[in-house]
Formats: sequence, structure tokens, C-alpha cells
Amino acid sequence: MRRSTDRFVTVAPARPDAAAGWATTRHSFSFGEHYDPGNIGFGPLVALNDETVRAGEVYPEHTHRDTEIVTWVLSGALQHSDSSHGDRSLVTLVPGDVQLLSAGAGVTHVEGATSEGPVRFVQTWLRPDEPGGTASWACGGVADHELAATWVPAASGSDPGALVNLRTRAATLWVTRFEPGEERTLPEAPDAYVLLCRGSVDVDEVGALHEGDALRLTVPAPFRVVARETSELLVWTFA
Repeated sequence: MRRSTDRFVTVAPARPDAAAGWATTRHSFSFGEHYDPGNIGFGPLVALNDETVRAGEVYPEHTHRDTEIVTWVLSGALQHSDSSHGDRSLVTLVPGDVQLLSAGAGVTHVEGATSEGPVRFVQTWLRPDEPGGTASWACGGVADHELAATWVPAASGSDPGALVNLRTRAATLWVTRFEPGEERTLPEAPDAYVLLCRGSVDVDEVGALHEGDALRLTVPAPFRVVARETSELLVWTFA
């Protein structure tokens, strides 16, 4: 278990076009200026960041390569544009939407909040099975009632029913929301990374998790989870 208070936090400094503190990032693994040799990733995960960006602010254009970038929107609206299709059309994603940017041999993009309010999203970076290739973009959405009913495969390299298809075959991202007293059984896999995005839950054999807490599981056991309050869970499983 890793508590939310153990996560390294980055607060964006001032820049010419934005005041200090325009973005706050809570990191799950070593990232940028923060190096922790005992916490450099988990399976194919190399970054898992909980991002909050102030209204009207964006991360300026930057480049990625050889990375699968999966973004799940928690609140607000996320604006995104990239070079994967030869243009820079702006798209807007809202809660229940998942976005995949496969960087391939190289892609540039811009992302951030609309002028209407802040945005909060969880962004995961994974190693693809093969380096290089053509960059691509995809997105998918799921209705609130589906998230409230069961686990939804939001992104996967092997599940044909996933909202977006990864270039990392062994990885699947599952999401769900549930109300106080409702139960879920964590998806079984040889390895799993569990992040409680909001709310509070009890996990069999583990105890209470609160917003921002995470588990790294290396035992494919059917852990039962009971919500203490309205909760949203993300689980990465690795075959």
C-alpha cells in the first residue's frame, strides 16, 4: 500500500504566460526532478500522474515518443490537440472519457483546461511492446450507469471490448464507480495496480483506502472492495 500523503507532488512554477501554481501533479512513481530508485515504475507503467490544471491553463506543446499515454478524466473538461493526424484539431473530453495517445516514433501535443473551469485527470504512461511506428490518437466514452454497474475495460492491449486499444498487449485499465455499501471484486491478474481516485473503501486483507491511496498487488486473489462513500477506482492489470 502507498498512501496519498507518500506521493511526490509537483506544483507548476510561474512562466511568462501563467502565474505560479497553474497545475498540480501527484506522482505515483519517480518522475522528472523526483528520483526514487525503489519506485521507478510497476510492470510496463512508467508514470501515473493525478493532474489538476487551473481554468484556462494548458501544458505548452511538448514531444513524446515510444510511450502509450492513457488519460482518464475525473472532473471538468480536458482540451487536447496533437500532431498524429497531420493537423492540430482541438478535442474536448469530459468525465467518463478515456483518451489514448500512442506516441510511436514521435508526436507533439498540447493539453489542459478550458476557460470554463479547472480539470482533473489521471494520466498513465506505459511502455509499448515495440518501439517506433506511426503515432495515433483515439478516445472512447462510457455512460455513468455503465460505470455504476460493473468494471469497464477503458483501455487494453488484449480485450476487444475496451474503449481504446493499447500497443501494450499485457495491460488493461479497468474503471468503476460505486455507492456506499456496494461491493466490487478487483479484477484478477498476476499483477495489478489499484488507485482510488475519489472516495473511501475497505479492501479485504488490506484495510481502508482513501482518496489517492494505491495498492500494488502481486497475488492474483479475488480481493473484495466495499465502498464507504461514493468512490471511483482505477485498476491496471498485467497478464
